[in-house]
Amino acid sequence: MSLYHEAADILSTSTNTPHPSSEGGSLKARVFGRKNLKSPPSQLYALVLETCKWSGVLKEVIEGAELLRHERK
Repeated sequence: MSLYHEAADILSTSTNTPHPSSEGGSLKARVFGRKNLKSPPSQLYALVLETCKWSGVLKEVIEGAELLRHERK
């Protein structure tokens, strides 16, 4: 599960910072620049890249299925 948590961390820091360049630039630099990863960087990069590529579709599916409404807190 750490692969998904690390991907979420990279994606959330890239969208929540006011200046994305302060996080290290490209997705590739953000993933391969981290030294404390538990997951293989190549797998993490592939997951982050595909998540960004399909983010529009993923957002529609999540909203349509109302997954966040049923999420435990």
